[in-house]
Amino acid sequence: MAIYDHQYGELPYYRVFRAWGGKEYQEYVRIKGSKKAAYAKAKKIDERMAKEQEQFYKEQALTPGYHVRKDGSIRGLRRITVTRKGRNPAEVFELRINVPWEEGIKRTTLSVSVHGDEKAFKMAIDRICEWYGLSADSLARQAMLSSYAFYTKSSNDNSNVAEVAIKRARDEIASIRGGLVKTLKRFTA
Repeated sequence: MAIYDHQYGELPYYRVFRAWGGKEYQEYVRIKGSKKAAYAKAKKIDERMAKEQEQFYKEQALTPGYHVRKDGSIRGLRRITVTRKGRNPAEVFELRINVPWEEGIKRTTLSVSVHGDEKAFKMAIDRICEWYGLSADSLARQAMLSSYAFYTKSSNDNSNVAEVAIKRARDEIASIRGGLVKTLKRFTA
């Protein structure tokens, strides 16, 4: 709910505020005799704005540009390697989707090892379409499916990931070692 107490000079108002599509929308309800009546009016305005905001997001979700970024990646989808103690590392497609008109964040992972590259990717796209309410023949779905090359290319670069991880670990160890030396010098001085 986006209703705030607002005062302009001596005049009390309720400010109803929402933003979508890079624009801010606000209306003011003057509190005259009854605060309850003014709040009820502000609440109706907020409900109307909420419906307009939801409609805007639903229309946006139908467009391919909403889901697929310029670099070819898909909003809310990434391919990662999950490592757990006592288990072998597993590559997964991780979905973390915030559907704007629903509460909470939707999450799941789909194993590349179990399903294979192509099937796991298609399952991830189907899950995104299900959460956004997109049809199987929508332009947004077709655009997401066309970014398959982006996710297979990044999986072939795993050797670079290992090298970067080793370098980061060495840098961290050097940083800790430098901090210990400074601490010891402070105590001995």
